[in-house]
Amino acid sequence: MSENTDGKIIHSEVEVSIDPNCTTAFMTISEPAGGGLDVTPEKAMAAIRAKGIAFGVIESAVSEAVEQRRYGENVCVARWKPPVNGVDGTIEYYFKKESTFKPIEDENGNVDYKNLGLVRNIYHGTPIAKITPPTEGTPGTDIMGKPVAQKHGVPAKFSVGKGTELVNDGTEIIASVDGNLAYTNGSFCIEESLLIRGDVDVSSGNIDFIGDIMVKGNVMEGFSVTSKKNVTIFGTVTNGTVTADGNITIKLGSINSKLRSEKGSIKLDFCQNSSVWAAFNVEASSFIGGDVYAGKKLIASGKGILVGGKYTALEDISASVIGSDNYAKTMITLGNNAVLSEEMEGHKHKVAELEDKLDQLGKIVTTLTEMAKVSKLSPQREQMKVEAMRSRFQIQGEIKRLNNRIAEIETTLERKQNLSISCKKAFYPGVTLRINSYVYPVNVMTPHSKATISDNEIVMIPL
Repeated sequence: MSENTDGKIIHSEVEVSIDPNCTTAFMTISEPAGGGLDVTPEKAMAAIRAKGIAFGVIESAVSEAVEQRRYGENVCVARWKPPVNGVDGTIEYYFKKESTFKPIEDENGNVDYKNLGLVRNIYHGTPIAKITPPTEGTPGTDIMGKPVAQKHGVPAKFSVGKGTELVNDGTEIIASVDGNLAYTNGSFCIEESLLIRGDVDVSSGNIDFIGDIMVKGNVMEGFSVTSKKNVTIFGTVTNGTVTADGNITIKLGSINSKLRSEKGSIKLDFCQNSSVWAAFNVEASSFIGGDVYAGKKLIASGKGILVGGKYTALEDISASVIGSDNYAKTMITLGNNAVLSEEMEGHKHKVAELEDKLDQLGKIVTTLTEMAKVSKLSPQREQMKVEAMRSRFQIQGEIKRLNNRIAEIETTLERKQNLSISCKKAFYPGVTLRINSYVYPVNVMTPHSKATISDNEIVMIPL
């Protein structure tokens, strides 16, 4: 051992300091003097333990500092494990919250001022939002060995609106019904029916909706209303178009318009110079001009006027007045076998087309199902699968409906029909009656009678 100038022997010492939060510890080694001894790694570790440090000791840093005689330096010899905070949950919407209510512009820059995007149709099962749950995070440990709590992630704020539901363990919001998608009061909701409080005109644009539609006003010139269900209009349809899969009810009437009910009936107050087609019944208080077809009954109720134009029904026609005293040309056709045969052939052709489409959709569903076994489908492909399955279901229903109609027509064509055209007040000259293949021109005014077939000809029988 060597002595210093004072004759004292000073050994190397270790000083350990800990920051107030117990996240790090530093070691300082003093230089020996007078032949004093250096610190050993064991002594340094003992000094660290004496401070109560029980976690995160960096032994390599301790050994290196001792071996390299790094006197007077602050050497980090312990470090905590910080907590990992949780991640907040998120919600990703697949649709914009605000409807785009403006004229639609195509890729060529042409603007359609009649289609404003008022309605956002959505089908049952369509994904609306993806929800990512929050994570818990992991706790940390300070150098004294005590746990350090982490901050937990916070769930995303959202609410499940009417017509939607939470699925897949709370990670997705989907449509639970068909309807119009809207964002109100902080959530997406689906309206199964649509109310137009005013007219269908430039302020609303054309209306195309998969649910029931109610129009409090009129359908103005050049505009259309289309529904997969029923349509009720409280005003008048003027030079417009109304199409529905279900029933059409017009409280006032139709002027120079097109009305079509694919699977239901049409009822209105008056029908003037309009093209009307219904799978079942057509009823109005007056029919003036136009072309009207009823798959079952044509009924002129109330005033019961049926004058000018072409009128066809397959089961029954009734009115109070058919034709007019000025001999307006009026064609009445009832139970036309040719019409039924043409309809049946059209249905058979449609069934063949739908069966081909059904086969194609089946292949899409099978492919996407196999892909889902390998990895989770993207939202776009998941929606494609949902839409394909929905379309298959709808097509199967349509094929069943068409086949039932084909069988019904075949039965009708086979049986002898007891058909009649009833008129409570008068048939007028200018009217031509056709029942199946028989034709009867009305040459004289014929009061309160019905036209029917007897002995292979049309005859008038008093009511």
